[in-house]
Amino acid sequence: MLTLYHNGNSVCSIKVRIVLAEKALDWDGVHISLPDGEQLTPEFLKINPKGVVPVLEHDGRRIYESSIICEYLDALSDTNKLMPEDAYLQSKTRVWGVNTLEYHDHVNTLTFASYQRTMLLKKPAEELEARYAKLPNRIRARKLRDLIENGPSSDYVPVAFGGLSKMCAGMEAGLEHGPWLMGDAFSLADALPVAYMYRLECLGLESLWEARFPRVADWYRRVTARPSMEQAVGPYLNETQLATIKAEGQQAFLSTDRFSAYLA
Repeated sequence: MLTLYHNGNSVCSIKVRIVLAEKALDWDGVHISLPDGEQLTPEFLKINPKGVVPVLEHDGRRIYESSIICEYLDALSDTNKLMPEDAYLQSKTRVWGVNTLEYHDHVNTLTFASYQRTMLLKKPAEELEARYAKLPNRIRARKLRDLIENGPSSDYVPVAFGGLSKMCAGMEAGLEHGPWLMGDAFSLADALPVAYMYRLECLGLESLWEARFPRVADWYRRVTARPSMEQAVGPYLNETQLATIKAEGQQAFLSTDRFSAYLA
């Protein structure tokens, strides 16, 4: 039995749900409310001491880190194999998985500098202080405080835009020799980064790649048209939520020319 501890709008959870859909695997979900801080409760910290989702539980054994979970899921079934057979291509695929740690940090920055900031600022100050104090990673806690206090003016924000621009440039180069990042076949290399780009689209920031990176724009249209994408996000995000996220993202980042170098 596969049980996924996840959140509907978590980019790393979306990543894993994409692979679950691609692999046609049956699974049960335990939804963890991130806005309510359920990931920081003593009960969940026993499941994952880092206080993050997703966590996969398979027959009583727990697997952590979303890219590792995705590779684990691929190995469970021969249906739609997502890891290339060639050892060199396997290594390149795993590099994309490692790179998503950086992509996540940048997307997390833009998320908490915009719509998550708006949500959290509605909470009492003492509740926010308690949340910072509960975060197991103290560097992450310091960054979160800065993003909530400063929003798009935070020094972390231009760093995130620069890193995500490099992400798009790397993908553009990777797509030079085929329709997918590993060539002719859709693979984990495609499934792993798309959730982070989906969050950018939700924030209204698809101009990061639309004009400057045509191969990436074409790739993104094709990968998000796969049935797995709708299965991964459709049941969890409604039009009202998506409209709010986009409005907050555009207000934070498109109402100023501070980031115009990245948003062509």
